[in-house]
Amino acid sequence: MTATFAPLPLYDFPELAEAHGRLWRRIAAHARGVAPAGDLPLTQICGYPLVRGLANEYAVVAAPVYAVPYSTGALHCGLLVVAESAPYAALEDLRGTRFAFNAEDSNTGTNLPRRRFAALARRGRFFSATVRTGSHAASLAAIAGGEADAASIDNVTFALLADRRPAAVRGVRVLAATAPSPTPPFVTPRTTGARTRGFLFEALAAAIDDVCRAGARDVLRLAGIERATLDTYAPLSRYEREAAKLGYGALA
Repeated sequence: MTATFAPLPLYDFPELAEAHGRLWRRIAAHARGVAPAGDLPLTQICGYPLVRGLANEYAVVAAPVYAVPYSTGALHCGLLVVAESAPYAALEDLRGTRFAFNAEDSNTGTNLPRRRFAALARRGRFFSATVRTGSHAASLAAIAGGEADAASIDNVTFALLADRRPAAVRGVRVLAATAPSPTPPFVTPRTTGARTRGFLFEALAAAIDDVCRAGARDVLRLAGIERATLDTYAPLSRYEREAAKLGYGALA
């Protein structure tokens, strides 16, 4: 059998390359033991692009469980962060400030905070300006550099940066958290059959158990996986619809 695996693009910082390499080698080894001959592509994507259109291309294999603050089970959230020295004490205090976001199709950077601020917006606006940064790390840097006043940072990313790149989160504090959301799913091409998806789930579960027992959990913060389907990610679309119903279809 030939197993082809993509890296984890969401959390694959250079500092985590060695640990991710160990994880994917274990996944490949377990897949060789349980899967039929063939190619088994696997990767991880943000759940928001999945529900917005990528469901035509990918099928969900599993939702990961991360041992990080603000997470329970296979859930994560956005952390609404500000400069440590900033005077803001509540979300309302952010009215008229500058908000940094990593990308328009980011669940934790855009979709979840949009829903959180929708109830506070007036005539579709809450911030004086929004700044697209390209990554959560860049959003943190924008706050540190005075280019933005607040941002929503994926709590898994925040924990991993705090572990491996502490300077990236130095000088910021968490003001609040967004609503919870299913973690970014492990996916495989839509054409992958149900039996093979089952093999992939087993390989993932066994590999994560291996790396946890070997101590790599402390590096990747992975604690396991849960069964998930496309329906698991329906709340992401609901948050989008709720924000639009409140007249806040875009961060503004």
